[in-house]
Amino acid sequence: MINLKTKYAFGGLVIAIMIIVSGYFYWKKPAPMALTFTPITSIVELNRALKIAAQQQHPVLLDVYAEWCSPCIALTQKTFPATKVIPQLNKFTRLKANVTANNAADIALMQHLQIIGFPSLLFWDPQGNPLPQATISGFINADDFSHYLQLPMFSPAPSSASQKTP
Repeated sequence: MINLKTKYAFGGLVIAIMIIVSGYFYWKKPAPMALTFTPITSIVELNRALKIAAQQQHPVLLDVYAEWCSPCIALTQKTFPATKVIPQLNKFTRLKANVTANNAADIALMQHLQIIGFPSLLFWDPQGNPLPQATISGFINADDFSHYLQLPMFSPAPSSASQKTP
């Protein structure tokens, strides 16, 4: 038969475990959702993706990178998954062009896009117009990128139906 002291000790242990487990779930921060980028390997694929994004009225972000590029890796590991950046990037059609192989298709794509360094982040507005003034060459930290993505050039243009005439 279990004595009273053992019963209380066991009950206290159960309560302590419940407090620890509930505290863990209460304080645990949810992991940010991983962003997916559509791979682009040619000018034809890029044009197809841009056409679809324009039909959906989404701005476009194209990340042109090489696997050996340490700023490209930092951008992928630190900037894109940042908690404040994810909701903003979810408004974009996200494309990635891995040009590590430096084959004919990669070279043609880089020439078409006028890429001069890595990483290169290129943008198109929701109507599908390129935004060369928005290009980012090199690493950008999450705070600066978050502010950058809030610029009005990435927002859909107001439709004529929503504009009131005086």
